[in-house]
Amino acid sequence: MLVRPLTPADRATYTAAVDGLSAETRYLRFASPKPRLTDAEIDFLVDVDHHDHEALAALDPVTGEGLAVVRFVRLAGDPARADVAVTVTDRWQGRGLARAMLRLLAERAHEEGVRVFTASTLRENRRALRLLRRFGFQPVAAAGEMVDLEMALA
Repeated sequence: MLVRPLTPADRATYTAAVDGLSAETRYLRFASPKPRLTDAEIDFLVDVDHHDHEALAALDPVTGEGLAVVRFVRLAGDPARADVAVTVTDRWQGRGLARAMLRLLAERAHEEGVRVFTASTLRENRRALRLLRRFGFQPVAAAGEMVDLEMALA
């Protein structure tokens, strides 16, 4: 498996990977029904500056297929905090890939001066909640269907 920073050149690979997610996985990732990403959403997700917005991609080194993406986006007005998102293709879920990639993302964020990760997920997204809690995130708020979590970076 190859893990590297996501670039705009990965647009087609990223789009294919998201299009290949099950409806349930897309719903859990985007916290709403999401049959397809808009061009503007894809632009935002692949055009990262690797400072305030970082994204790491896991790729199959033979086929180039996208397997997972982890990202942080620094919070406006608080450069020491960044929101985290994780997407793993259905076929690769439950294999420890998300946890390993979160570890790499945390190292990268620390290099950029991020000191706290935040995350929001659906209350029903048990896998994400379990992953985040095992990684060190703690719930800080819950409203409606969403749970907000935080974790200080070492």
